[in-house]
Amino acid sequence: MRFIVNNIHASVKQSDFETLERFKKQYVKNLCANVYIHKKSIDARKKDDIKYVFSFLIETSDKGLIKKLKKQKNTAQEQKSEIKAVFGDKSVIHKPVVVGAGPAGLFCAYFLAKYGYNPIILERGEKIEDRAKTVEKFHKSGILNENSNVQFGEGGAGAFSDGKLTTRISDPIAGDIVRILSECSGIGELTYLARPHIGTDKLYECVINLRKIITDMGGEFRFCDKLKDIKTENGKIASVMSEQSGEIPCEILVLATGHSAHDIYKLMYKNNIKMEQKSFSVGVRTEHKRADIDKIRYGDFSEFLPAADYSVFHHLADGHTAYSFCMCPGGTVVASQSDKDTVVVNGMSDFARNKENSNSAICVSVSPQDFGTGIFDGLNFTKKIEQNAFILGGKNYTAPIMKLSDFLKIKEAANIPEPTYALGVKETDFSELFPEFITNGLKEGFFAFDKTMPGFIGCGAVLTACETRTSAPLRITRNESRQSDSVFGLYPCGEGAGYAGGIVSAAADGARTALKIISEYKPTSKQVGNNP
Repeated sequence: MRFIVNNIHASVKQSDFETLERFKKQYVKNLCANVYIHKKSIDARKKDDIKYVFSFLIETSDKGLIKKLKKQKNTAQEQKSEIKAVFGDKSVIHKPVVVGAGPAGLFCAYFLAKYGYNPIILERGEKIEDRAKTVEKFHKSGILNENSNVQFGEGGAGAFSDGKLTTRISDPIAGDIVRILSECSGIGELTYLARPHIGTDKLYECVINLRKIITDMGGEFRFCDKLKDIKTENGKIASVMSEQSGEIPCEILVLATGHSAHDIYKLMYKNNIKMEQKSFSVGVRTEHKRADIDKIRYGDFSEFLPAADYSVFHHLADGHTAYSFCMCPGGTVVASQSDKDTVVVNGMSDFARNKENSNSAICVSVSPQDFGTGIFDGLNFTKKIEQNAFILGGKNYTAPIMKLSDFLKIKEAANIPEPTYALGVKETDFSELFPEFITNGLKEGFFAFDKTMPGFIGCGAVLTACETRTSAPLRITRNESRQSDSVFGLYPCGEGAGYAGGIVSAAADGARTALKIISEYKPTSKQVGNNP
């Protein structure tokens, strides 16, 4: 039987191995059992008493130990979720086509390939090995490839991020996603950390290994092959047109193109695919010295703990919300534009999170009431800000920056970090960049966050603009079968379709889309993999 023992406290000076051995001696002793770390988190509510909190998984058939564990208040019997495919009875002539090789597309393809559906994966960008070189070239020279960059290419936008695997969704398939990513990256602790992350450097290897697994199971990748059009017959998907492959017949088309593929929204509009506006957010990247954030979060315990993250949230007086997004401890601010003559920023950390600065997006929510009723008004709203940032930066991909002290008109701190945006920065006035409600919302938010984390605005920070790719500005509507409301056989999923907000949630949405397809159709191959 399997039991989880919760709420075991440990010193932050103690290693995971030491904590595990101590737990074994106390709970298991010499009885027959296997013991594993199940979860690990940091309890930082009391700055003078920060500690780790563990839960442990015990596997045992020892009757005495089972009886003991059942009596303990902090112990629960594990209800292990098994994700199993249920096969449908409909025949499909052609291979499913998955457009996009970000988390949603990759995990949709993974499950389709695993169960014998031999998907074709179209990706407008390059495979990760070539994409990394293209991104590096842009960061050094300013030569932008509009189809392969920080937003587009194998791995999706998350491949150049902190690689966070935290999620608010309760879907049990999220555990399978993290386990697969753990195996592909070789980072065992991902399966038990409360706030796991891979980091850009480890994601590189992870994506390569995941591609190999999908290919070995029958999937086929076609890189630098952009979707150009779709064809329908009698309200059903009939084929897709791509730049390199030409026409590809298919009855099943999974659209997992990511939140920056604005041309895909226009393609859907041209083909009368129903979409709706949705809210998103806009703001800046805020860089502090990592040591300052560590001290604010952990006090004197910071020397024993990994680089600190944070999450802040504030309801603004005007009804909007200010909040942090994609916090990158020990990371850098990254040039993330996918369109020429724009400036867009994001954050990135390696697995070690050991760079001098820590950064996070600080954003203000934006809703259709702020930008208009037209279907593309949200796109136009963000595009205008990105173009303004390009102009204010000097029209050469240099990013506009402001010291936080100048932005808030407070006393300048002595410990101001050096901006990490690779293409250069230019000091400017953000009142010329953002609509007034965003500027005012950011200011109100910063003062509120300083109450939550005293020292947040006083220790010195630099703001880099602009962060506009937090989530999709549109949703491609779908029904309970996960198919488009407009066309049978079209499955919109992931962040770009408006149904996810991070690596794991996007991957889970792609996986669930695959399982839904599997439940309707027979495999196209006799080689079917094992359960996940």
